[in-house]
Amino acid sequence: MPTKKKATPKETYINNDLPILYVDAINTNHRTDGFNYLSFATSTPYRIVEQVRLMIEDESLRTIIDDICQTINYFPKKPSKKERGPSK
Repeated sequence: MPTKKKATPKETYINNDLPILYVDAINTNHRTDGFNYLSFATSTPYRIVEQVRLMIEDESLRTIIDDICQTINYFPKKPSKKERGPSK
């Protein structure tokens, strides 16, 4: 696992050969090593089709979530213990 923080590149290469995928479902799993598994899928009339799987570090995922929340102007509040229930 990398221990040094990587410098942010000054330039981003845009790979125009990558397809744009439509997704409307996500499955997540947080690992104990600080990584998160994300699986994006598309619902079709007959089944759910997985489109892509990703592994991402906690800090990078938080940054992405913050960016998405700001982009769509949505800032969810953390539920209280009563709202979450006793097992969470």
